[in-house]
Amino acid sequence: RDFRPSNYRSNRENRHNNYDGNDRKRYHNRDRAESNVQDDPEVTGGGKPIVLAKSDRTLEREKMERDFPALVTKVESKKSTPEAGKESEGGEGGSTSSAPGVILVKQRTATSASRSDSPGTGAISVQQPPVTPQQIKPAVKKEVERTVFKQKAPVKLLDETQSFCDSIGDYLGDNQDFLVVGVLGLQNSGKSTILNILAKNSVEDEEIFRIQTFEHQMLAEHCTNGIDVYVNSRRHIFLDCQPLMSPSVLDRNIQLEKKNAPEFSTSENTIEIQSLQLIGFMFSVCHVVVLVQDWFMDFGLLKLIQAAETLKPVTQTTSDGNQVIEYFPSLALVHNKCEVADFEEDSLEEIRECYSMIWSKSRLNWKSGESDMPHLILLPDHEGERADSLSLRIRPRVDIERAGRQLRHQVLNMPRRPLTQTRLSERGWVGLAHKTWDNIKSSQFYMEYSRLLQS
Repeated sequence: RDFRPSNYRSNRENRHNNYDGNDRKRYHNRDRAESNVQDDPEVTGGGKPIVLAKSDRTLEREKMERDFPALVTKVESKKSTPEAGKESEGGEGGSTSSAPGVILVKQRTATSASRSDSPGTGAISVQQPPVTPQQIKPAVKKEVERTVFKQKAPVKLLDETQSFCDSIGDYLGDNQDFLVVGVLGLQNSGKSTILNILAKNSVEDEEIFRIQTFEHQMLAEHCTNGIDVYVNSRRHIFLDCQPLMSPSVLDRNIQLEKKNAPEFSTSENTIEIQSLQLIGFMFSVCHVVVLVQDWFMDFGLLKLIQAAETLKPVTQTTSDGNQVIEYFPSLALVHNKCEVADFEEDSLEEIRECYSMIWSKSRLNWKSGESDMPHLILLPDHEGERADSLSLRIRPRVDIERAGRQLRHQVLNMPRRPLTQTRLSERGWVGLAHKTWDNIKSSQFYMEYSRLLQS
């Protein structure tokens, strides 16, 4: 229902009835003109609606277009030109957009894009070449650098109970260029002293391995229990083994025998089997083994070395000819506490010939180069330095410092063979040593050898 007053309706009807045909035609033409103006793109700006107030989102979009013109591409509507419609259909991914004012933001690649600025319209087009799979760099995993501490004193590799200790792993890294040197010998032969000569970087450095004092000599005690290990700054790993066939170690085992039963029938057999196991372990994990003697030659020690060579578990390595052979280290023979007569040429020749006969059938690398002569090194007695105070002492021709330099040069430059078929790192060497010691302790060869000792 129309609730307006009756006079309003009557006035409207009167005005409508008073219009003639010309008036109606005039108003009709004016409406057509206004519609043509709205359809003209030059007047209305391409059919876009007139915006009196812009939203916040539109303002942010325009600001981004002003600040980052290279990242913004305006997509024209299909209604503008047919060419633009074709370009939008052939665009990336085949996606088209007919809505006006749509902005596509593309990520800038590492390759330099070619920009072309149109002076007429002010539009910016970014052309980027397609990225090939070869240009995509794979993600590289960054390994966390492991902190390697500097070692100040030796640590245990094998403790007094013949148990393996892996505390040396804190001082080892992923270096593959390292040298392992082990020292074997009888009690009070000077093993720790020779290791100090090899391990110290200079003569002024402090002693690294504990040496036997006068009190130890009076009590006939040994200093090293098990195997001590030390790594210097030049990545040389030194192993100090307890004395072989030591009466001091035997005395301690007899004392422990009252609490625990011996490992191999008697204490004497246990000491011999333990010495053979330590020698076999040194032959399996060392590049160079130094055998120390403090007099001309100990045939009992040499027989023990030959027995350990026979009982050693097989450790395979690959030679240059791709032939799998058993690994054996290089052997250096050191005579410590030598007298003046030992440095004579005829005495040296006699020692070399005797060693050549003993090691002729050995698989150890005992030869010096292509000759059949062994790696023999003589060290003078320290008491010779006190020739002024000792009337019956003759000063040797070679002093201890010069002999020590020759010892370092010859031992640290001996040829080394790979311990395994693959390249080994320092931390990998610890794993190899642990596995080797487990194989030696569980080997049946030593059990059979202990039964032969009982008979």
